[in-house]
Amino acid sequence: MSLTLVDDENGKEAVSLFDDPEIVSGVQELVDDQAPRVFAVVQETFGPPEDLQIVAWGMTTKTGVEVISVHGGTRMGLQSAESALMFYRSGGRAIPRIFWVGGKGGE
Repeated sequence: MSLTLVDDENGKEAVSLFDDPEIVSGVQELVDDQAPRVFAVVQETFGPPEDLQIVAWGMTTKTGVEVISVHGGTRMGLQSAESALMFYRSGGRAIPRIFWVGGKGGE
């Protein structure tokens, strides 16, 4: 869907398509349909001390996944959310897991 300005009846003044409630409703449906899913990579480390912490945030789109480290310095474009897990195993001393925002119990 693309949006353009249209001329009013006299052809002199541009009118925004956003002034039409039906257009706004259609755009909102499009945005809701294509909104990315957001997730956190939560890492469990073995101690001492044992710890759980969010180490990265990511979002999925129809074209891929973007992941950004909480501590900065790492930004990745990946094929899937699960692909991020291999980067947060810390040499086998940690177990990372994906938690979806709005999910229940890590769904």
